[in-house]
Amino acid sequence: MVLSKAAPREKNGLLTPPNDTSPPPAYAHGDFNPVVPDITAAFSNLNLAPSPKTPKPTPDLCIAHLKLLEAFHQLREDVACEDGLFGIKDAFADAVESDRERTELLIKIREKRWQIYVTKAARRFKGWWITCVEPSDERNRLLGQSQIPSVFSQSPDVGERLVWREDHLPPLDVIMVWHAYMLNPRDFLEDCLRQGKMRFWRAGLPWVVIDPCIDNNTFEYNASEVAEKYFQDRTGYSWNSLNDFPNPTIECPLCKRKLEVPRTRWDSQHAWTKTSSQKDAELYGELQATGFSDKEFESQCQCGIVIDHELLRTQKFRRDIQALHNLDVPMPGTILDNTGIVEAPKTLSRHPSLFPNRLIEGSSRLLYKKLEAHTVPLKYYNKNMTDIRKEIENSLKDKSYVKLANHKFTHVLQRSEKIAIRRMMSRYWDNSSLFALDLVGAVIRQCSFIEKMHSIDWIHSPAATSTMARLIQKYTRYIDIIGSHPDHTAVPTLDVDLAWHTHQLSPPNYYTYTVAKTARFIDHDDKIEETALSTAFEWTSKIYQKTYDELYSECTCWYCEAIRESHTSMVKRAFGGNKAIETQLDRLHAGNTDPNTSPHISAHNAIKADQDASRGVRDANMKAKLERNYRVACHHARKKGRTPPTRDQYDGSDAAMAYGYPIYMPYYAPYMGDPCVNSGFYAANPGCASFAQGAPGNCCAGACGGGVAAGACGGGGGGGGSGGCAGGAAGGCGGGSGGGCGGGGGGCGGGGGGGGGGGG
Repeated sequence: MVLSKAAPREKNGLLTPPNDTSPPPAYAHGDFNPVVPDITAAFSNLNLAPSPKTPKPTPDLCIAHLKLLEAFHQLREDVACEDGLFGIKDAFADAVESDRERTELLIKIREKRWQIYVTKAARRFKGWWITCVEPSDERNRLLGQSQIPSVFSQSPDVGERLVWREDHLPPLDVIMVWHAYMLNPRDFLEDCLRQGKMRFWRAGLPWVVIDPCIDNNTFEYNASEVAEKYFQDRTGYSWNSLNDFPNPTIECPLCKRKLEVPRTRWDSQHAWTKTSSQKDAELYGELQATGFSDKEFESQCQCGIVIDHELLRTQKFRRDIQALHNLDVPMPGTILDNTGIVEAPKTLSRHPSLFPNRLIEGSSRLLYKKLEAHTVPLKYYNKNMTDIRKEIENSLKDKSYVKLANHKFTHVLQRSEKIAIRRMMSRYWDNSSLFALDLVGAVIRQCSFIEKMHSIDWIHSPAATSTMARLIQKYTRYIDIIGSHPDHTAVPTLDVDLAWHTHQLSPPNYYTYTVAKTARFIDHDDKIEETALSTAFEWTSKIYQKTYDELYSECTCWYCEAIRESHTSMVKRAFGGNKAIETQLDRLHAGNTDPNTSPHISAHNAIKADQDASRGVRDANMKAKLERNYRVACHHARKKGRTPPTRDQYDGSDAAMAYGYPIYMPYYAPYMGDPCVNSGFYAANPGCASFAQGAPGNCCAGACGGGVAAGACGGGGGGGGSGGCAGGAAGGCGGGSGGGCGGGGGGCGGGGGGGGGGGG
């Protein structure tokens, strides 16, 4: 069992009950107790039975969630560190000269093993989704547009729920993908609606049967032999992913032949050799590895067609427009409106969310015929999603197309119709899967949060129950802030994010609670440009402190100190500042000062904005602002007789850690994206998005500005956030409520630093 360095210490001893109206105490060390506590006591007797009377997460649910996250952490460590797995050997790092280069290469080797494993897990999840997750639609087919008024006439939380048995549980790798999928709540709801799996949606993650399968000491996941047999018989996969088929099988889009393709081509020394020029790639594998899990996947069928990731994406689009044409199944991204609330439309013929379906089909199906012809698989040259985007752009510029789509009422596009186009297109950029988002990226973006939960190690604290009660109270305040400030983005701290994540794993409760509190189904945007995330976090910290007269980020790292300093004016400081806040700060500094075990900003969703001309300016301005506030915070600390916050943990070779090794970075701060994500390994880069107008992976002119590549477009999403797209494309969306994209360079502007979900 792997424990964090803080595991032996009692952390965050709290006594405030969950319904106490008094301000919760700060996280602090408990008094010294020579009696060695039972570190499993907090999670040995959990009450996990679902109850409609408790719409909020409970302390026991949060503790069970921590157990599951620790199981994921152990899985990642085991897979990444298994020498030779998928043919990738640690010895590949021996060819470099310096120890630092070898360390950096070992980190990448471990990341690549994990990336391959997660890619495999996503395919196994798809097989389980199709064969084991029962559809609630009696006709066992996708939802048709004509069914929407009746299906949407009642709230999605009302209806039959799937009853889970321990004998039907999937393996841990499949649960890990399922978990990450559910943390994109609007995407998960949309897919369950479209694919007739609402009983599955209402059931949520079955804690009652999952938790007993996780050992309280080792955190190993062990289901029954009956469950193993059930999974293997239904899916055809082995229970243990590492005992499964060595290579994946795909279907040729042209001749329909089944092709076995290599899983990876990173299984050679050459792939891990540095290129002569680092302009396009650092390692040869980034340019030449053509396995299914690799960025440059390519395989030629006997019929002559060359299959790659881009062709698979266009074929997904082709299947969806054919399902629309033949079965009346709405396109992905066109079911939920900007609030995310499931409501029956007044009329299907003018419903804004369904506009993309009307545009494609139209009265004479002109656009459908063009798109269908564009996506026919060919031997020599195939269109890509950028070509499809251009065709849709042309149709939006043609007033006759728009007028036909709106049954000749008007040729003017509404803002909500533009967002619907944007949301539909976001389902295809870097995503060839059956689902609304790339599940590989969703899992990878959760890894840094899981690592933080492992480091903080609340799971081993004797005060875990009271700690969970406190962070749930803080989470309810966070949701209240979102409801009170719909035009701003709210960003959680790690403690708030744990409660938020736990709540989302019970979809009916989360849906009911957020709709009641905020009049919308709050999304959890897992892609936000990192400088926009920091700006929004600063705003959230200021509003929380102003509203509740309490600290938001209870951490003493240099970044959190600088953020707190940003909303303390010189005038307030001259008059002694806020006495209550100063008292809390004194108590905070007297306790745990290790930034690795403190609940500061939750940044697992932070990504970099690629191909954005303004990115460098924004980054420089952010660093300069933080530097100014940091210096003021140091001055203030000295005046108070406290040790100034240090940046030693973030400077030089100790800037960040990955798989037990330090990563050297010229500059690293807690708001920045996961430093262990290397874009050259992934079919779809989980840590970056194109926000520049016209860049590959961006949206249609006439529909919105930049930002669609973040994959969370669609307004009204998580954590508040204003405005669709500001500027950028012709006819770009203006402000209003919504958001979805993570700001930056012509992306979704709005409110507190980049519209859209502030979710961690």
